[in-house]
Amino acid sequence: MRNPGGGYGNPGNARSRGGNAYQNDYMEQQNDEQINLIAGKVGQLKELSIAIGSHVKEDNRLLGDLDNSFDSAGSLLSGTMKRLGSLADSGGNRHMLYLALFVIFVLLLVYKLFR
Repeated sequence: MRNPGGGYGNPGNARSRGGNAYQNDYMEQQNDEQINLIAGKVGQLKELSIAIGSHVKEDNRLLGDLDNSFDSAGSLLSGTMKRLGSLADSGGNRHMLYLALFVIFVLLLVYKLFR
């Protein structure tokens, strides 16, 4: 049986197929919009991760420099401690007396200056 639109079969099927096509196009459009939104978020995350990576590299470099500084300060301090130990072992109490008198002199000088 021929329908008024010129096709065969149920005329409702033609409308439902056209409705499905419209619905498919609409859903495809929404999917494309969501994909574009997700692509934008992915781009932002990529930029953020690159920025974090550069900050981490800079922080690691600074920590390496700090570690080297502490190593050199530790070597200097251990050398100073060795020299102080040898000074204390070398000669009697006279060095300690000179040190005590020097500390008292410095304290008195500071006291007079800030008074």
